[in-house]
Amino acid sequence: MRKPLEDMSEDEARAWVHELRGRLQLKQARERNYLARRKARGVHTPNDEEYEADQDLENDLLAILEHLEK
Repeated sequence: MRKPLEDMSEDEARAWVHELRGRLQLKQARERNYLARRKARGVHTPNDEEYEADQDLENDLLAILEHLEK
């Protein structure tokens, strides 16, 4: 369990943001691969549409995290 953000030093907070960004990028890649496999099989459901919409949300979050990391 990590310590609260307000208790982190600037370096600790930057490292945490960096780690979060990496984890989110991996999650996003897993989702893209999942959707690509389903598309190749000709499968598409409302859940796939939600995962696709999540990609936009994740891109926004990644942009915020990248900005915070600077």
